[in-house]
Amino acid sequence: MAGLYGFLHDQISWTLSPEYFTQLKFQQFFIPELFHNRLGAGIVGILATWWMGLVIGIVLIPVGLVIPGWKNYLTGMIKVLGIVALTALLIGTGALIYGLLNYRIDTMPRFSTPVGVNDPVRFSVVGTMHNFSYLGGIVGIVTGIVAIFFERKRFLH
Repeated sequence: MAGLYGFLHDQISWTLSPEYFTQLKFQQFFIPELFHNRLGAGIVGILATWWMGLVIGIVLIPVGLVIPGWKNYLTGMIKVLGIVALTALLIGTGALIYGLLNYRIDTMPRFSTPVGVNDPVRFSVVGTMHNFSYLGGIVGIVTGIVAIFFERKRFLH
């Protein structure tokens, strides 16, 4: 689920700033030249997010065992993981909107922009969205735990 999230997330990122990938991410993730395109951006998304899914799962899967019954656990945890993804999406989207509305060449954060980037503002907006999406995953663990206990309460009554 985290890999799919990353793939879709980076489709948005590619649309806003292909340079974020061509000037940074493709090199970081050793993406072959053949894939220096939208598909390659999706591959970067998978490679950049799978581990966050592991972290989230290590925390939430055992906590979810408080949900009674295996069928309830399965359906409840699918909902919970959706809530985690939605939390990450909302926080990342909030950062994206903030960046699009507020970043100008003179006010954007001082990201390390590689030489040759033609649109450093969009590059920084996408970088901000990426960073805040990880924060969204961490906050999502908290919203996921809360959702688990709501699921437990629902099945106990």
